[in-house]
Amino acid sequence: MNPLLIRAVEEASLNAWPAHQTVVDRGWLLRFAGGHTRRANSVNPIYATGDMTDFSEVREQIRRCEECYRSRGQPVVFKITPLVKPADLDAHLDRLGYRAEASTGVWLAPLEQPSLHRGSFQADGMQVKCETTFSESWLADFVTFSQTTDAAVPALRRILKQILPLHCFITLYHQSTPVACGLGVVEGALLGLFDIVTAASARGKGYGTQLLLALPAWGKDNGAAYAYLQVMDENIPAQRLYEKRGFTEIYKYWYRVLS
Repeated sequence: MNPLLIRAVEEASLNAWPAHQTVVDRGWLLRFAGGHTRRANSVNPIYATGDMTDFSEVREQIRRCEECYRSRGQPVVFKITPLVKPADLDAHLDRLGYRAEASTGVWLAPLEQPSLHRGSFQADGMQVKCETTFSESWLADFVTFSQTTDAAVPALRRILKQILPLHCFITLYHQSTPVACGLGVVEGALLGLFDIVTAASARGKGYGTQLLLALPAWGKDNGAAYAYLQVMDENIPAQRLYEKRGFTEIYKYWYRVLS
């Protein structure tokens, strides 16, 4: 496990999926985005200040976070990574009644490997549309494919419109019908892959694989050397797809949610 690599990926992913608002409390980043996704609505304990060996001090900082989220009518959620500070925060939260949820693997692949090389995206009636600014049509396709609720759309739209690093909304069409979409965000040498989803009626036909050709090709053209993505432990089909494309898991994170 490479702490520098983990830090680089975590920092890039924070920028790639921006919260609406952030608060820094003694090295802990509190993120708020109207409740849409845990990533944008959780405490990220990225470094520690003060005496974090004193449980009473840690407990007081946790209490302040709880007040901050409750005042906004949101659940209290902590993101736990291998670099969390203090290192025993997960155990503290467990003792305080926080349950573990959504264990997720972070996967990485070098863009030079053959399985992620540029392919032919026009074969068999397929076309790829790449938009480097926010796209309402992309959002509409994603909402349909992912079955995102109408209530969540305004918060999601705001997140997507606030992305600052170079990014690309990709939609895959088959015979002029949208069948899959995804988001790529480049920061330095890292390409983050997000929101990769295929229409329910088009699954099992290789469109996800085509996205995993198109997005890395775009990232490589824009200076990235590695692609990373996040996949929940329970999503075995996605893990198998990513393994075939040359990705390997480099670390895990999960969330602690107050019961």
